[in-house]
Amino acid sequence: MPRLIMAIAAIALFLLSYQWGSQYKHGATEPPAISGVSIRPPQPLPDFVLSTSSGTAFGRADLFERWSLVGFGPVNSARGHRGIARLVEVYNRLADQPDLRRQLRLILVTADSVPRLAVDFERLSPAISVLSGEPEQRDTLQAALGAEPQPSGPDADQGLPPLFLIDPDARLLVLFPPSQSAAAVAADVAALARWARSKDPD
Repeated sequence: MPRLIMAIAAIALFLLSYQWGSQYKHGATEPPAISGVSIRPPQPLPDFVLSTSSGTAFGRADLFERWSLVGFGPVNSARGHRGIARLVEVYNRLADQPDLRRQLRLILVTADSVPRLAVDFERLSPAISVLSGEPEQRDTLQAALGAEPQPSGPDADQGLPPLFLIDPDARLLVLFPPSQSAAAVAADVAALARWARSKDPD
């Protein structure tokens, strides 16, 4: 009986060690629990064409190989200003992770093209891009993300826009509702980036 117990214990230890080693080598298969709303499975984005403040075309291909936080709001409104402020606050919360900050793009998609104001926003951080374009192109991206149409008139200044996290494969990964704090958004982004690195350490 003692030998049998020792044999069972040795097998159990071997299995636990194998499982731990596999997770260490290949990363956990399930993404970490986060405060935001996870999109399962992640949704690939369709092709779209918008423009940067300098007039350069920006589309789906530009989202690959970087993390992107996307918000929508008229750039010439309080809502757009709050959206930019929220993006910058999330970015600042990642000050202790320079590698992730270099890989993170902050995007505000606006319905009104005000290049000079867009440039002023982009001067706040090299990570910021303000995009505008034809209504059908914006609608394509908004529909893919499940974002509500941008308000106009008196409602344009109401509320704080949600944020959408796009992974380095140009897929919608997480929705961050307006009620989620910038600190919680930053913590979620950092956790997901660590998880992604653990799955592909090379």
